[in-house]
Amino acid sequence: MSIAIVFGASGGIGQEFVKQALKRHAVVYACSRPSADIVDDTPLPDIKTMDNGLQTVKMDVLNEKHLKQLANQIINQYGHVDLIVNATGILHDSNGLEPEKKIEDFNLDNFNKVFQINTASTALIAKHFITLLNKFDAQPAILAALSARVGSISDNQLGGWYSYRASKAALNQIIKTLSIEVARRNKNTAVIALHPGTTDTNLSKPFQQNVKPEKLFSAEYSVQKMFQIIDNLFIEDNGKFYAWDGSTIEW
Repeated sequence: MSIAIVFGASGGIGQEFVKQALKRHAVVYACSRPSADIVDDTPLPDIKTMDNGLQTVKMDVLNEKHLKQLANQIINQYGHVDLIVNATGILHDSNGLEPEKKIEDFNLDNFNKVFQINTASTALIAKHFITLLNKFDAQPAILAALSARVGSISDNQLGGWYSYRASKAALNQIIKTLSIEVARRNKNTAVIALHPGTTDTNLSKPFQQNVKPEKLFSAEYSVQKMFQIIDNLFIEDNGKFYAWDGSTIEW
């Protein structure tokens, strides 16, 4: 039985990943935060099971107790996972967090928040789920995290956006380092970073005015293109950074 987990399932891209994953996998766990804050001693809510194989989970991806409880539930019920997608991300919020235009805009609290969500979430997911990835299927098990082209150090031509760029560059380093480790521990695994392109979601909404219409993708199109990459991965693709169109991006 093919099992997939999508973290950040309440976002525009995350929702679409869940929708399209259900066409490919027997069971899909859609993990997202509840509307109210949850703390360390909040028990993981019961997983809601839908008729189509969808399992909805309200949890905090930065809460290790929740991650451990979910991992234990999945391994006890199914024993493995075939696909993990981390679509968790932040660029701005309603509390004053926004990309820096100049270094004087840098704010340490905002920087820490961006790093926790954009970078640490993937490391924590890997910590608790990497051993669940299927070692025996004919197709590679995959852990994919949504990065961004602006996280490429070699491709930085415009500057600005210090916290977001740095968080994605650090995420890329985590993905690359993790790919080296899993090559030793589970030779049936591919760990990759994905750049979805500029997608019409709430994350990009304030920054779409200068984007050409043909370069602004619907979530459905973006995820279709990323699934084309996922569906055709080989073990040799472990540790690569892909753009939505299948081209590779320099770290």
